[in-house]
Amino acid sequence: MKPLLFRDIAVKSIPVPPVTGVNNSTRPYANFYDDSRTFRGRSYSNKRRRGDGQDELLDSVFDLTNDYPPIVPPDRPAVDVASIKTVLVEATTMAENLRPILDRDDIPQDSKAIVAMLVTLVNLVGAVVEKGVEPLSAAVVGSGATTSRGFANAARRIANPTHQTNRFVPGRKELAEALKKSDVEAVLFGANLGDSGIAHRGTLNASFTADLKKRTVETAGSQPGTNLDEALRVVEDALSCVENVEFLGQRSQPYKPPGGGTAEFCSVPIKLTFPDKDTRMNFERTVRANTGLKVSQSLPPVLRGQMAAFRRALEGKYKGDLIMTRPDPYRLEFVAYRKEGGAGKWDQLPDTYQIPPQCMLPGFKSPDVIVLPPCGAATDGGSEGDGMKVG
Repeated sequence: MKPLLFRDIAVKSIPVPPVTGVNNSTRPYANFYDDSRTFRGRSYSNKRRRGDGQDELLDSVFDLTNDYPPIVPPDRPAVDVASIKTVLVEATTMAENLRPILDRDDIPQDSKAIVAMLVTLVNLVGAVVEKGVEPLSAAVVGSGATTSRGFANAARRIANPTHQTNRFVPGRKELAEALKKSDVEAVLFGANLGDSGIAHRGTLNASFTADLKKRTVETAGSQPGTNLDEALRVVEDALSCVENVEFLGQRSQPYKPPGGGTAEFCSVPIKLTFPDKDTRMNFERTVRANTGLKVSQSLPPVLRGQMAAFRRALEGKYKGDLIMTRPDPYRLEFVAYRKEGGAGKWDQLPDTYQIPPQCMLPGFKSPDVIVLPPCGAATDGGSEGDGMKVG
């Protein structure tokens, strides 16, 4: 489901432009909906009229048949395996007819040696054709190459096959897919979806957009010097990048704030899907700054638990600093950033945590505590990522 934009829920008050052709006249006529009485007439247009033959010239612009040569399929390789095998069959038949000479006693030894050599040569040529020429010609046809270089490359690939260096790791594929999917998904919490529980997705979608607009107006009004129109435009632009909206739950429920207590409205977690990582991060920053709603990346519970344990370990190591952790879908690890003293810009930390590949498999137990080496301690750079131990 696509989200509704601000323009979809706002009251439409679009003025109707003036019309022409009233009372069989080409003069522009201001109808009852035109309050400004300012409009451009249809007469005395500055467009250049087409001359003779320009229609064909315009059509030829989109004719690509003259710009590109016709498609010609490549020729077959020069090696004609069928003819070679035909001659080989005739040579093998002749060699079999000569083979009884080797058992006769009235034939000199020199003649027998010549016959044995001919039979051996025929067998050698047969092995070369069956084990070499025929497989190589099939490889060249399959690769689409028509030159001697393509034939040589195919022969080289068959003679020296590449070895697979990536060994299979159980759970690595599932982990990579989960991180790739979470990179384009986010979950929004605390949206005001009405005073009572609602299950209809269309109504929830409209309530979600209306709440975003209301919060944007309230936030802009509470911040002096903020342009309301610009804030609405930025939030609507971020909302238009959402590809799909999914409401997680059967119906909205009374919202419980994280700090305790109850709110006077109903809500439900909202999963948002984006085309890429950049649009997701832009939506998170824009909505957090202009509405105050909490938006976070959608991660499986087991990964979110490990990332939280990694953040707690870093907060104990870098006391007094603001810590932020993120998953790296390419290296399959958690990376960390900090604001020294809780202010300034985010600086990336050298500490990383290698995500266990088996964490997405059934039966995996996530660690509750991650022990980091103290500041300045030497690390062994092992497979656990910067020498960290999991306790």
